[in-house]
Amino acid sequence: MQPFHPATPQHHRTYPQAPATPDSPSIEKESHIGTSPDARQAREAADGVLRDYEEKRDRLAKAIDSSVYLLSDLKNFNGEQWTVRYPHLRPTESNASGSSSSRPGMSRRTLTFADEPSQPTDVVLSSTPSVRRTLKRSLTIAPPAPTVPITTAPQTFSEPKTVNDNEDDFSILRLDLNMGPAKHAKALISHLEKSSISSLLDNRITASLDHLTLLQKRIFDAQSRVLVTGDLNAGKSTLINALLRRDEVMPTDQQPLTTRFVEVVSAKENDDKEEIHILDQADKYNPADKSTYSIEDVAKLEELVTDAETDASSPPLRVFLKEADANLANPSILHNGVVDISLIDAPGLNRDSIKTTANFARQEEIDVVVFVVSAANHFTLSAKEFIWQAGHEKAHLFIVVNRFDQIRDKARCRRLVLEQIKQLSPKTYEDAADLVHFVDSAKVALGYGDDADAEADDLDAAFSHLEHSLRSFVLVNRAKSKLGPAQNYVTHLLADVELLAAANSLVAGKERDAAREELARVKPVLEKMKKGKEGLEESLIGEEESVSENASSRTKKAMERGLERVARGEMAAPAPGLSMPSYPGLLGVWDYAAEVKRVLLSSLDFAVGLAEDDARKLTSEGVEEVSKLGDAHLPADVERSNRKFNPQAMFTPRATTTKASRRQSSSVATLGLGLATQAHLAEVNVTDIFDLQHHIFIARAALPHSSSSSSSSPSHELVPFQTELSGVGAASLAVGAFSMLSGKTLGLRAVVEGIVHFSDFVSNPATRRWVGPIVGVCTVGAIAYVIYDLPRSIPRNVGRHLQATLSVSSGSQGDDASVSFSDAQAARVGKEVRKVMRLAAWDLRERFRAAVEARGEAVKASEQMERRAVKALKWFEEVEKKVETIREEVGVKV
Repeated sequence: MQPFHPATPQHHRTYPQAPATPDSPSIEKESHIGTSPDARQAREAADGVLRDYEEKRDRLAKAIDSSVYLLSDLKNFNGEQWTVRYPHLRPTESNASGSSSSRPGMSRRTLTFADEPSQPTDVVLSSTPSVRRTLKRSLTIAPPAPTVPITTAPQTFSEPKTVNDNEDDFSILRLDLNMGPAKHAKALISHLEKSSISSLLDNRITASLDHLTLLQKRIFDAQSRVLVTGDLNAGKSTLINALLRRDEVMPTDQQPLTTRFVEVVSAKENDDKEEIHILDQADKYNPADKSTYSIEDVAKLEELVTDAETDASSPPLRVFLKEADANLANPSILHNGVVDISLIDAPGLNRDSIKTTANFARQEEIDVVVFVVSAANHFTLSAKEFIWQAGHEKAHLFIVVNRFDQIRDKARCRRLVLEQIKQLSPKTYEDAADLVHFVDSAKVALGYGDDADAEADDLDAAFSHLEHSLRSFVLVNRAKSKLGPAQNYVTHLLADVELLAAANSLVAGKERDAAREELARVKPVLEKMKKGKEGLEESLIGEEESVSENASSRTKKAMERGLERVARGEMAAPAPGLSMPSYPGLLGVWDYAAEVKRVLLSSLDFAVGLAEDDARKLTSEGVEEVSKLGDAHLPADVERSNRKFNPQAMFTPRATTTKASRRQSSSVATLGLGLATQAHLAEVNVTDIFDLQHHIFIARAALPHSSSSSSSSPSHELVPFQTELSGVGAASLAVGAFSMLSGKTLGLRAVVEGIVHFSDFVSNPATRRWVGPIVGVCTVGAIAYVIYDLPRSIPRNVGRHLQATLSVSSGSQGDDASVSFSDAQAARVGKEVRKVMRLAAWDLRERFRAAVEARGEAVKASEQMERRAVKALKWFEEVEKKVETIREEVGVKV
């Protein structure tokens, strides 16, 4: 290796000696402090600077610890107790047209959230401005905008626009899906669910926690790492060679050569031996453990770098170098004797995506970024993105504009580059005199010939200024280069957390107010429903009992009236198309009796149908009353029952009703019970034609002293007569009549009295002479009258027998024989009505119960939402207080 030296003595460069920083114990060796007062003052000043640095470092470390706790609380709070929303702030139309709020630092914005981009909220953003980002931000709901002419709007503070300012409102916690242009990623975020966005934000918080841990280690690490990066073929390796005073260390060519990370450090860290460590296990690298790396000679550096061109995952290199010339008055920055420094040569940013990503990740591990940009190309898209990303942590970047001598219009180039830097890194632009340098590293490293002109002297002076500024930035201003990135990162992180808390406070406030409004709306309704539940139950039971009993009593009365009409030989109810048959004569008396019975039974069926129709009407009115009870007790927003009551579905025909009977009764509006089709009722007996029992009762009632006997027996009780007569004649009728006079019917006393009176009557001789003819005449007359009265007596006989039969038993199959027809029909109708009423009441009860449960759930959910929102508001208020405390620890005054 040849030591770095100038080409000619007249161009020998003198590098200004950088003052030694007092934060290292080696200061005593470098300062040659004696016992003079000046030496003591210098030492005291150095000790003061060291104490100030350590105080800032310790305060910053405490702020980082507090930030770690704050982010950890935010991570735990997110998801477990609250779903943190991701906000977007956009200028309103009035702000975009030049109008703003009346106070500096306040502007109207439109707040939306990533999961609800279509629901904007006008807010007022109160911010304490800085050059890059606001240090403190708070949000409040905006009042209605006053109609102020745009020309009269006061001028207010306007934040400088930087890259991506219009894309997002965050710097550290910005959600980036890395899926092409930022607008595409933002559109994709807006289609994610709330929980998914919260999960993405949780990942960003985790990454920030990891970075804070890395910052904590970096501020206590005595070594300063300087990353030299930039676009392809920008002259990064050439710049490192010039800084090392050696032109053959880092391989250079007109084509890009550096394809992996190469870290150059002082050989003093390796027992003063120059060699290359290939970090096969970079994450476990330990110089004392040779199993974590392999050793190569420094002469093979170019070969190692070139071989890695086809392998994107090649391990990084660590190169140990000695000073080029120990006799140099101004040693290189690497061998400053004060602070351990490493220079890291990185691959070009726009070489491939993997190496570009590696550059982005590596910058988080270093303290100072030296960004090399070609004067001909300015800042490419990848360069802008890298500077923007690095600016989240490092407010000050060291920028070297290389190959500046090749530019003809140097003033224009300088102006355009500085304008780009102003947008990319405002803090760097502020200190552009010390941080932005226009040089040509190749000519400085290789020297100039004897014919070098004044332009070469200018470049030489520019490079000397660059090296002096870099020394000062890295060695002297360590509070800015070593602590500044951590301070800047924490400051931006606090601003992001504050904006996140402010936006979510508005959400929590809205949810709290919405919950309280919902409680004010629902809770009184719920209380009213609970109080009215007992009254509703009583009303439903009362309505059910009233309608059922009314239907039963009306049915019973209707059946009793119908049976009375039937007993008189009349139809129970006048049915359309139904009439009594005409008498066919004595020979057709049997068929006549059968037809009369059928008509009477059919009329009784019709009367039952009328009673059922009446019950249907009463039930419809009862169902309507139940519906009115529902309207009175159910809230207005509860859906009413869509069931329609069909009265015709009540009283479906019995299974005993045959098709034939339906055809026979087609003229009858309602089938009723189908009594005419029941064999035991439709069967005709002799008593339906000649009812001697009825005539004997009448005769007995007309006999003398019958009142005494009748008083002790039932007064006209009718019993079904089942005995059939084989003939029709006076003798047979007489025999039948006397056969009916049993002790069971008239009583033994009445029979004896009748026999005594008749024997006394016929014992008189005079009586015996005329009694025979009289009896014969009376008998013939009675027979003639009976025959003559058959058309009128048969309906009455049939009716009386039907009444007697139905009064004793309902005649229905399966019913209790002890229940009368009227009671059975009243019970049947009442049961059917009660069933319908209970169904209607059950439906209303279910809707009432569901409404109570729904409102109970709504009240419970609203109460939970209110508690959750109130808790979130308190938590976010605590976050704002913690942010202020951490800012004071960082040393940032707002």
